[in-house]
Amino acid sequence: MEPGSLGIFLVCAFGAEILGTMAGFGAATVLTPIASFFLAIKTAVAMVACFHLFGNASRLYFFRRHVRWTIVRQFGLTGVLLSFAGAHAATVLPAAAVRALLGAFLISYVGLEASQATSLRMPATTRTLVLGGVASGFIAGLIGTGGAIRSVCLLAFGLSKESYIGTSAVIALLVDATRLPVYLVQRFIPPSLGPVILGLTVVAFCGAWLGQRLVRRVSAKWFKQFVLVMLGLMGIKLLLDGVQGIG
Repeated sequence: MEPGSLGIFLVCAFGAEILGTMAGFGAATVLTPIASFFLAIKTAVAMVACFHLFGNASRLYFFRRHVRWTIVRQFGLTGVLLSFAGAHAATVLPAAAVRALLGAFLISYVGLEASQATSLRMPATTRTLVLGGVASGFIAGLIGTGGAIRSVCLLAFGLSKESYIGTSAVIALLVDATRLPVYLVQRFIPPSLGPVILGLTVVAFCGAWLGQRLVRRVSAKWFKQFVLVMLGLMGIKLLLDGVQGIG
């Protein structure tokens, strides 16, 4: 990667990590299409997976005291197991249709939350966590992004900003740790990109540091609104990508 391209890529990664830290998801979704401009698609996915792991590890470091481990166990374990099933299903299921359906769901969810339709909100129960883990893990394995479903489930529990981000980081870290070794074994990342990975490590930590500083300064109400906006934007992107893929 040329020095100029590397600089642009790292700046984009820094911005993506700030957003990802504040929202609890989305860094990989933002960075993957950008990385594909500079790298082959398989290499881009693997590099962003490394970045995502570094970012979640950094978020966990900053919010480690606020993790809700009961939620991690109930949501995360099923998520990790189903991510393998999702990866296998990717060979037979139409990913574009799944993207479109997930996008439509997210847009509907944000609309219900915005209209304060409390009777239709996700219940704060163990069943929500288990089924959310199943859905999130399966979708992550199938299309590479399960963070939005994870956020929908965690919002139902009314967690503090710090608990929401810390708990989400642990779950995402578990999923990252299961898929990254596969990319490494398949040699998606050539040795020549070692310095880029080092740069991503530094950028992920710095982005998470700034993100956690910013999020601690905002009110709980503003924080939830920010997360809902991010969910809405992701829903629109997934819907458009899915419709385009089907077409």
